[in-house]
Amino acid sequence: MPSHRLTTGDGAVLREWDAADATAAESEAVDVVSRHRADDPPGAGEYVLRDEAGGDVARWGPIAP
Repeated sequence: MPSHRLTTGDGAVLREWDAADATAAESEAVDVVSRHRADDPPGAGEYVLRDEAGGDVARWGPIAP
């Protein structure tokens, strides 16, 4: 199972991957969120990055990270 999962606010999975730590995962997630917002502005409401235990690592609202 990947160590990190990035979802939209409605639960759709954008990406799952293994990262060395939360900082590396958050950095990668910022890139994915930026690309997703550029491609899908109406779906760009909220994003959640979670670790493998299901805990929140980071959240982004409608303001770009």
